[in-house]
Amino acid sequence: MRHGEAEPYRVDDASRALTATGKAAVASKCQHLPIIDLLVVSPYLRALQTADTLVGEGLAVQHRRVDERVLPDSDLDPILDTLIDPSLATQLIIAHNPLLTRLLRHLCGTDARGINMATAEVACLLADDFHPGTVQLEWIR
Repeated sequence: MRHGEAEPYRVDDASRALTATGKAAVASKCQHLPIIDLLVVSPYLRALQTADTLVGEGLAVQHRRVDERVLPDSDLDPILDTLIDPSLATQLIIAHNPLLTRLLRHLCGTDARGINMATAEVACLLADDFHPGTVQLEWIR
């Protein structure tokens, strides 16, 4: 999931907060999400607020972790090698672009060609193992 709409860049990118519109858009996504085994969240304020909004709307989360590997320009390898856990039934990563769009295209191959994750969008991916080009893109909302 990409974080909700954030306020304009001021002092630094990491401290940008969600706007009221961003919080509302995030809250509307809660109905599409199952119980989450592991929620991984970027340490940037807007991502943390996105996670807090979802939980405040009733999203059930078994475990939550803030992780520096999901910053806007992070490398994909650490995410693919150690962050995504195929043994979990459900895992939600709340992060940023361009990272999420790059990750989606890498994992889903031609199914994700031309997709660019908008703010507050959630992509549902299905796979037994998360190898490049083998993951099924179920939906984006």
